[in-house]
Amino acid sequence: MGLEDGVNTGLDVEDFATILKGHIQDKYQSDSPHFHKSPGLKDKIHCVVYVIDTCKIKLLSDKTIEKFVAFRKKANQLGSPQLVLLTKVDEACPLVAENLKNVYQSHYINQTMQEISTKLGVSLSAVVPVKNYYQELEIDSQTDK
Repeated sequence: MGLEDGVNTGLDVEDFATILKGHIQDKYQSDSPHFHKSPGLKDKIHCVVYVIDTCKIKLLSDKTIEKFVAFRKKANQLGSPQLVLLTKVDEACPLVAENLKNVYQSHYINQTMQEISTKLGVSLSAVVPVKNYYQELEIDSQTDK
């Protein structure tokens, strides 16, 4: 389940905290009695990764940004490290589409990274631009770097 900006839609901040603490098992159903009262280290989430389509950052509503911020604050309270993956950078910037090595030379990608860092309140070093595999049939070493 992802983040959605409607009331009672998407992942709830308190459910998120419960999941991070390891109280809810993988593939948990709301009618299932599988609630861990004393979760072990293996049950807890050790890192939170937010995946955001670079092409759609301008479309994020204020409510969605607020929800991201609430999730970030909750994860910070619980001591969970966080990372933001900006996907589809090659689709968002022609310079990067031309050559993936240009990703950190692209003013557009740099500006987008700074914008999302500011909006979500995460360190710029925690924002990572990535190209998605979606049509490729073989691994490309340039994409994997």
